[in-house]
Amino acid sequence: MDGRAATSLNSATFGGSGLASIPLMPRLLLAVSALVCALATIPSAQSAPAERLTPLSDPLFPADNWWDQDVSAAPIDARSAQFVSFIGATRRLHPDFGGYESPGSVNIYGFPYLTVSGDQPKRAVQFDYSDESDGVDHTTGRSVPFYPIPDEAIAQPYWIEGGPPGNANPGGDRHMLIVDRDNGVLYELYDLMWNGTQWTAGSGAAFDLKASGRRPDGWTSADAAGLAILPGLVRYEEASGAAGSEIRHAFRVTVRATNGYVWPASHRAGSNSQALPMGARLRLKATKDLSGFTPDVRRIFRAMQRYGLIVADNGSDMYISGTFDPRWNNDVLNPAFGALTASDFDVLELGWRGSVSSCVVVGTPAPFSATVSGRFVILNWAGVADATDYVIEVGSSSGASDLLTATVGNVTTVSTMADPRTYFVRVRARTACGTTDPSNEIIVRIS
Repeated sequence: MDGRAATSLNSATFGGSGLASIPLMPRLLLAVSALVCALATIPSAQSAPAERLTPLSDPLFPADNWWDQDVSAAPIDARSAQFVSFIGATRRLHPDFGGYESPGSVNIYGFPYLTVSGDQPKRAVQFDYSDESDGVDHTTGRSVPFYPIPDEAIAQPYWIEGGPPGNANPGGDRHMLIVDRDNGVLYELYDLMWNGTQWTAGSGAAFDLKASGRRPDGWTSADAAGLAILPGLVRYEEASGAAGSEIRHAFRVTVRATNGYVWPASHRAGSNSQALPMGARLRLKATKDLSGFTPDVRRIFRAMQRYGLIVADNGSDMYISGTFDPRWNNDVLNPAFGALTASDFDVLELGWRGSVSSCVVVGTPAPFSATVSGRFVILNWAGVADATDYVIEVGSSSGASDLLTATVGNVTTVSTMADPRTYFVRVRARTACGTTDPSNEIIVRIS
């Protein structure tokens, strides 16, 4: 531990509004193998037609994937109440899914998804964030035929999130979710558009549905957190009971601001020190009485109690993502979701990985101390075995972390400038098993 170089918190001050926007981590280069390129070539036009709203079997990923993890007994984060307070304790849930905006409308609610056969022709997509996208030769930056986008999506509605076809320019997130049902691959695209000659998008990712592979650290996907979208959607066949008696996965949720990321996320899109990180999980309290809701709504809410909600993107607070499906009844969904508020949820321990066998969080980064020279502060603590990184918590009173929560990497010394006031400071270590208890709290006074 002693050989590690010190890091700095110079992008923030204790008295400021939190961490400034942090540049994306250096990109990892992914080689496009000859096999992938061979499979990506456009085949003869004999592929089966693409299909929308085809029922999917669960789990989409292997049963040990984070979307399918039972978190009903996971520990609650020490800052849960503070995170909920930042969201707003009375903030009501909203179902961000449904059917048509109005009868016959091109505009729709929720995420459409489609399934294709293994011989669906592959198309190249030109990306804004090509260095974090799949379907790109990262040695040259050139996009290759990779995404099985049906040509119907160019001019026909309802293939892309929002509803309008690819050749329209309506704004919005414009996600496309594609399942290759023969090869077990999920393709997801963000901000997808047809410019008249080719497909363009903000970013794109492919996920092997036969494995629980995580994106490289620092990489986005079609979602800000770097996660897959489809496995976190509320789907009609699950809620109706057609797919079985219970829903067995977590749901995607958005919040208005975020602060970095924790496992299983891989990408940050905010640095508000009061906010949850990407990848954080909320769980509906087991004490919440669900007896007054309809059977389909109870299935959805029971999944929130067992599997929770995973923060996947910046957006409206407590918006729960689901599929576009004309069978949804928003006259039932909207008041039912509105009956739950953020205060009905606990925030689970950030970065918790309960699937690790025989996993026990041990140790604490104490002793913890500070050296102050004017407004310059150096923090030092004892290393914890197997730590992956450390979290600095700074509050205006004992035990609070309302001024700053910052992940500083796997180091044991940090430095920063601080505004004049009194600070209460602690540090926690994070390991593959979760987050340790805090160190001893120190008081830092800057005059």
